[in-house]
Amino acid sequence: ESLMKEYLHRNKAIKNAKLSEDPQDIHNNSGIFQVSVRRQNDCLVSGGYMLVGDSAWMPKPIDAGGIGPALIAGTILGNNIVQAIESNDVSEASLWQYNLDFIKEYGYKTAGLELFRRLVQTMTNEQISYGMKHFLGNMDVEAISKGEHPDFTGLGKVGMIIRGIMNRTVAEGLKYTSGKNKWLVEHYGNYPKDPSGFDEWSKMLHKTLDEAYVKIASFSK
Repeated sequence: ESLMKEYLHRNKAIKNAKLSEDPQDIHNNSGIFQVSVRRQNDCLVSGGYMLVGDSAWMPKPIDAGGIGPALIAGTILGNNIVQAIESNDVSEASLWQYNLDFIKEYGYKTAGLELFRRLVQTMTNEQISYGMKHFLGNMDVEAISKGEHPDFTGLGKVGMIIRGIMNRTVAEGLKYTSGKNKWLVEHYGNYPKDPSGFDEWSKMLHKTLDEAYVKIASFSK
């Protein structure tokens, strides 16, 4: 907190800084800014503005590592800025390609990883240990290490013995999030080519995510 106060005092561009009084910030209003652990912002541009790094909620949904995504986005952003300035057009429509380029390179997978992280947070240590031992293969571990969603769609297939009702619940949860991840990757692949299609795309995304949040929470009951 002292470092944040020092920064605010040193940065003369910030005037009358105060903590948020928004109810949604109730756990983030101590003056210590938290790192987001979710997918990136649904739209990264507006007229004359582009988001990158923590301000765009880019830290990885699994472990909050933000340097990698920020470097990827920063490189893409720089290229898009050059094109916009050279064309003398920094409108939202002109900057829109940044959304498409970041999603293609990295952002397509973050929403699915957010669901996976939410599911893991509902598990007990015993369930996580059982899942690591019986459900994760070498390819799944490699996928997670690369920031990809592991494929659990085959869980529950004939020949797989899952002992205990709680472990069967874990298996169902992993299978569910894996299926939703495939839909989300496809949906991000259909990100609108210009701002006109964003509202409809966003509505479909949030409807699916809201339903998934409720379903994932049910696995812990």
